[in-house]
Amino acid sequence: MYRHVVTLFVTGWILLGPMKLATHLNAADSETTLKILNYNVFNGFRRNVSFETAIKWVNEQSPDIAGWQELVGWNEDRLKTAAKKWNHPYAATLKGGGYNIGLSSRQPIEVLQRRTANFWHGYLHCRTAGLDVIVCHLWPGSRRQQIKEATLLYELVVRLDQQGREIILMGDFNAHSRTDQSWIDQQQPLIDHRWPGNENKMLADRFIVDGKWNFDVMNKIMEAPLQDVVRNKFDLQHPQPSYKSLLDLASYPTTVLGHVNTPEKQEGFLERIDFILASPDLAKRCQSAEIVRDDKPLESISDHYPVMAVFKVNEPH
Repeated sequence: MYRHVVTLFVTGWILLGPMKLATHLNAADSETTLKILNYNVFNGFRRNVSFETAIKWVNEQSPDIAGWQELVGWNEDRLKTAAKKWNHPYAATLKGGGYNIGLSSRQPIEVLQRRTANFWHGYLHCRTAGLDVIVCHLWPGSRRQQIKEATLLYELVVRLDQQGREIILMGDFNAHSRTDQSWIDQQQPLIDHRWPGNENKMLADRFIVDGKWNFDVMNKIMEAPLQDVVRNKFDLQHPQPSYKSLLDLASYPTTVLGHVNTPEKQEGFLERIDFILASPDLAKRCQSAEIVRDDKPLESISDHYPVMAVFKVNEPH
């Protein structure tokens, strides 16, 4: 009897032990990295002038998912055709043309919502690669309108978080984060440049109050369960940042614009208005995140610099 028990135990270990080991290895093997790009491409790649340069650069970066703003005049078919050039077989846009927003991906895209109501531009909410991805573009003309848009995005993220979804919210927010206050309030040439247009607005619509930036818009966004992965990574790498190093956070403008066409002119106008935000658990698995500033072609592709983040995720099944 005991011999049979031992035989069964040994046989079971021989059969099941390797199976358990294989299951463990498969689980480890199923982890992969996911590179996410956000890019405002300035009036449809400068009315197509910089498109070929952009294709080359995007292919060099090889993102898995890309959010796009200012696809001016583009429809979904045009983005689908273009996206194949950087090896994204799937793409979707907010609307059929105009000042458009888009998403492209290596993996299938399920469009959940195209929201333009109560927005100047809108947002595109999709699922791809196991994530809920929201691409947005907030209007720069009015702080009250921006806060309305930010509130709708906040409410969407809260609902998705309650459903246990992993979330990316990315885009051109045309607003500043309070975490950047220490350097953005020093950008006097930028403040002076914006003040004339700001002065003509009602007080509730001003982005500059008493000579300093207002942070209400991003404050509202960040009330949602989201992490600013670029700033998180920057702070880890720069525990005591200098003003010069803080400028590396800037996402706008590049030197393609005439009034900032040299690095010396550009410095005082730099600001961060483009973000990739991630839900907390996803943010914990962020391996790197940055505003990409060190590639020369970026100075001619757009007036914005791209945002890039890499996450460790489970391979979708």
